[in-house]
Amino acid sequence: MPREIDEPRSFSPWTSKHAPGKILIMRMQAVGDVVITLPACSALRQRFPGSQIDFLTADACREIPLALRLFDHVYSMPRGNGRWTRACRALIQGARLRGEHYDVILDLQRHRASRLIRRIARPRAWGEFDRFSPKHALDRVIDTFHRTGFAGLQPVYSLDIREDVRASSRRILKENGWDGKGRLVILNPAGLWVTRNWPLPRWIELANLWRGTEAVVFLFLGTERMTDKARYLKENLGRRAIDLNGKTTLAQALGVVQCASAVISEDSGLLHMAWVSGIPTVGLLGSTRSDWSRPLGDRSRFVSSEDLPCGACMEAACRFGDVHCLTRYSADSILRLVREVAGGS
Repeated sequence: MPREIDEPRSFSPWTSKHAPGKILIMRMQAVGDVVITLPACSALRQRFPGSQIDFLTADACREIPLALRLFDHVYSMPRGNGRWTRACRALIQGARLRGEHYDVILDLQRHRASRLIRRIARPRAWGEFDRFSPKHALDRVIDTFHRTGFAGLQPVYSLDIREDVRASSRRILKENGWDGKGRLVILNPAGLWVTRNWPLPRWIELANLWRGTEAVVFLFLGTERMTDKARYLKENLGRRAIDLNGKTTLAQALGVVQCASAVISEDSGLLHMAWVSGIPTVGLLGSTRSDWSRPLGDRSRFVSSEDLPCGACMEAACRFGDVHCLTRYSADSILRLVREVAGGS
């Protein structure tokens, strides 16, 4: 069951004057992709506060929708490692959801498995995501919602986090040295490839420049893949830095982001957690396609490679060996962007 499909998008819009009773949103992977859907999902919840809105995602992403008071039910599926395994799981999931009698299914994945699930579930109305256009992923989500009959929706850049998740996130911050008052700034050098990495000494320079003008507490938050980078930053920034790398669940990480005054991040799931939450955010995108994944909203800025002849190469290694798309940006230039969206002297 290959993921790539070339069939035209399918729509059967909701035309009733009444609000749909039950809506299912499907987005299977990955964490960043799931997070990007949330401003549109929040807008849908505001439009239909009395409707049941459920979410289907991959097991690895389920903590994100579960951490919110946005969805009534969250379903998840394991990632299949073979064509027939994925087909069987889609058949089983579709059969389960058919019994729920959904009025609307919004398929924000649009691969073979999600289409199969929707067809078996047999909703009254549905819409499918545009996977390939050179437009931002959130814009394509909003377009899907509009074309499914929900015209006029605008993204909502805030997240309604469950109180237990908020409490757990604040607790882990305080257990690791935050006094509950200091201004938290997340530094996140978590780009997957070298071509998405700003040099680590620049992060240190940025932090020291910032400390010269105001008291801030720097925070490192991510997966174990970032362990060495977080250790390096902690050693260089000392006691006014908190290292939570590898110490939080996905839900706690989302909750911790809500406590931040600003986030500076390479391309990663954490970058998207920040801007969809309305947290002042600066994205360092490097080889990433900014038309697909740049941070949006009035409280975000970004730098990218799209102005260069080699820009948005999406390659793991720089063909010129210098990652010029990011090394050309000084710590001072990034700090100026942060101050545009987060304030400060």
